[in-house]
Amino acid sequence: MDDIRADASFSLQVIEDRVWDLVLGCYRESLVEMLSALDEALCDSRDRERYVYKEMRSRDVMTKLGPISIKRRYYWDQEEECRVFLLDEALGLAKRQRVSDSVRTEAVEAAVTGGSFRGAAAELERRGCQIHVSHEAIRQWTIQTGGAIARAAKQRQELTAGTRRVPFLFIEADGFWPGRQRGKKVEVRLFVIHEGWVQRTAGREEYSLVNRRDFVPDRGRDSWEQLSEFLESEYDLSETWVIINGDRAAWIREGVTWYPKALYQIDRFHLKRELRHVLRPQPERLKQAEDAMTGNDARRLLAVLAEAHEAEADSGRRKALRRLLADLKTVPESTRDYRVRLQERGVNVEGLRGLGAAEGAVERYSVRLRKVGRSWSETGLMAMLHVMAAYFCGALQGAVQYVERQLGLESLQTAREKVRQRVLETVGRGIDGARHARMPILHVGRNASGGYSKALRGLAGF
Repeated sequence: MDDIRADASFSLQVIEDRVWDLVLGCYRESLVEMLSALDEALCDSRDRERYVYKEMRSRDVMTKLGPISIKRRYYWDQEEECRVFLLDEALGLAKRQRVSDSVRTEAVEAAVTGGSFRGAAAELERRGCQIHVSHEAIRQWTIQTGGAIARAAKQRQELTAGTRRVPFLFIEADGFWPGRQRGKKVEVRLFVIHEGWVQRTAGREEYSLVNRRDFVPDRGRDSWEQLSEFLESEYDLSETWVIINGDRAAWIREGVTWYPKALYQIDRFHLKRELRHVLRPQPERLKQAEDAMTGNDARRLLAVLAEAHEAEADSGRRKALRRLLADLKTVPESTRDYRVRLQERGVNVEGLRGLGAAEGAVERYSVRLRKVGRSWSETGLMAMLHVMAAYFCGALQGAVQYVERQLGLESLQTAREKVRQRVLETVGRGIDGARHARMPILHVGRNASGGYSKALRGLAGF
C-alpha cells in the first residue's frame, strides 16, 4: 500500500481542488450564458424605434463565483439621446461598477464577522473563488451601506405613521465605549426592541425574540427622542405597556417619560453583580439581599443594604454601599420584577419571561468595535453600527435576485432551463455516467458549504 501511495501522483486534496476549479469554471460559463440569453431577450422585446442597436461591447465583473467577462448589446436611446446598455440597466449595474452586489454584500458581512476590514478581504480570498478585493474597498462599501441603511430608516419614519398595536413592547438599553480617533471616547447607546418571546421548538425550553430590532441613535440628538420617532413610524403605543430594562444609568431611566404606559426595571443581572461586589465580605447579608430580590421585596432589600452599610468597616465599600442605597431609594419599585408589578395592576402576564437581551447584544457589538483595540472615526463608527444592526436582525441580505424581479420576461424561464441543461452537459463532458451523478455541494447546508450551495443551486435551476 505504501508503494502504491508513493507512486501516486495525486491525492484527495489534489482531486478536490481540481474538481472545485472545474465546478467554478462551469458555473462561470453558465452565468455568462444566462446573461447573454437575457441580453438577447431584452434585444427582442425592446422598443425598436427608441433603442437603436449599435454594437457588442464587453465588461468585466467580479462575482461571488469569481471574475467573468460578458458581452452585451450597446444601443442609442433616441429619446434621451444617450447610449445605454439594457442588460446593465436591468441588472442594476452602475456605469463603472466592477463588483457585483452579491460580492459587496458578502464583503460587508465579512467586515462585521471577520474582526477587521483586512480580515474580511482575507476571508473572501480564502473561499477559493478568485475573489480579490482590497480592504479599503470593503471599508468604503461598509460606510456606503451603513449610510444607505440610515437614510432608508429616516425616510420610512418621515413617510409612515404607526398603526400597529401590541399589548407589550420591550426596550432593553445598554451602552459601551469604543475607541475614537483624535478625540475622547463617547458612549454608544444601543436599544434592543422586541414584542416578547416565541418557543423555537415545541417541547424545548428555547425561545427567540419576536420582531427583534437593534436601534442605534445618532449623536447630537436625544436618544429617546430618536427611538420614539422610530417606534412611532410602526406602532400606536397609546395602549401598549412599554417595559424598559437596563442598568442604573440616568439616561435609561428617562425612557419612562416618553410613553403613556411605561415601567422601568433595573436589569437584574447588573443589580445582582453589584450586590455581590459590595456585599462579598458579608456573605450572610449577600444571601439576604439576593433572597429579597428573588422575592421581589424592595423594602427588605433596602433594609439589608442599610444594615450592611452600618456594619462595613472598609471605607471604599462603605462609600459604594452608600451610593447604591441612595440610588435605589429613588426607584425602589424598579428592583422588582416587571411581571409582578404588572400583575398588581391587573395585567395578564402569561407567556412573559425575564429580561436581559441587551447585555448579549452589546457584547456582540463591542467585540467588533471595542475589544480589538481599533479607533473609529464618527462616520465609520456609525456606518458599522447601522450595518451590524441590520446584519444581526437578518436585514442585510446576500445575493439579490435582480433579474426575475425587475425584468419579468417570459423568456427568463427558457433561459434558466437552457442554463440548467448547459450545466449538466458541461459537468458530464468527458466523464462516463456523470450526467446521472449527484453533486453533493448542492445538497448541503449554508454553513457546511461556506455559503455556496444556495448560489450554485440557484444558478443551476435546482
